[in-house]
Amino acid sequence: MNTGAKSLDAVGPQGRRKAELRPVSSNALKYFMAVARSGSIRRAAEELHVAASAISRLIQLLEEELDAELLERHRGHKGLRLTAEGSVVLSYAKRIEAGLDAVRDDIQSLKTIRTGKVRFGISESFTREFVPQFLQRFHAAYPGIVFEVIVAGGSKLTAMLANHDIDVSLSYITPDAFNVSVVEQAITTPCLLVARSHPFAQRAFVDVAECAGEDIALPDASLTVRESYVRMFAKARIRPRGLLVTNSFELMRASARAGLTIAVVDRYFGDHEAPAGMAYVPLRGQGLDRWPLNVSVHADRDLPAAASIFVEHLRMAVRSVAADR
Repeated sequence: MNTGAKSLDAVGPQGRRKAELRPVSSNALKYFMAVARSGSIRRAAEELHVAASAISRLIQLLEEELDAELLERHRGHKGLRLTAEGSVVLSYAKRIEAGLDAVRDDIQSLKTIRTGKVRFGISESFTREFVPQFLQRFHAAYPGIVFEVIVAGGSKLTAMLANHDIDVSLSYITPDAFNVSVVEQAITTPCLLVARSHPFAQRAFVDVAECAGEDIALPDASLTVRESYVRMFAKARIRPRGLLVTNSFELMRASARAGLTIAVVDRYFGDHEAPAGMAYVPLRGQGLDRWPLNVSVHADRDLPAAASIFVEHLRMAVRSVAADR
């Protein structure tokens, strides 16, 4: 006798296992939900415009697949009632239905973002490489979406978000407005950018305190990141010579390239490799500050579909910055 063989007899819902179980069909769950809602196979058939026999047969198959009785079929009841097992299946079916609705909504949203505009606020330090490359990748995926990019300091970007003047911002400032939220953050560490002719260019690292005797390019008070510079040098107990104070990160970099000053920058958001004739040198020592890179949106606003998908792509890009460090 082949003890491993399974019976091929059809079985009812109460005890015997089937040799082969068919996967639960979406129609069976749909019909079962309709019967549970109406309390009657006949009323469910009228609601769904399906033959009552078809509904009855699918529910019977569902019971066989699950090896459980889902409906009480005792005479004298005014309507069909769910068994305990039926209540479990109904809860599961509702979750499946909700999940399918969410999928339909997401697909419809994707279809509606073939065109649109995103209002994007950024700090100037991201204009060199990160933002142009990110926008190029996003445009390749969504060619019908256009961008309005505003370059401003972090405090102004926060105010613009709060007033609905932009959809999303990318800056080093942590917003202090109650209706602006950070939805993604990466922590970055600044370094020195110096000319190859500068003595620091050959060093493995430079202590923050060693910047005391150097001509340095500094951000002016209009740039929020200046607070980080001030805090760093105060902790290192030095007062650097601010030969050049400006509201332009590009000018700070250019002055370092020309050999006029050194500059404290975030390496990732300039070039991955130092520009020709330049060197990135890690900073160490007391006072070294880390900069939080924040993607921020209005806390209480539902973004248009184009802006919403843009924010998700931006969050992934910033997340990759954190992973690279």
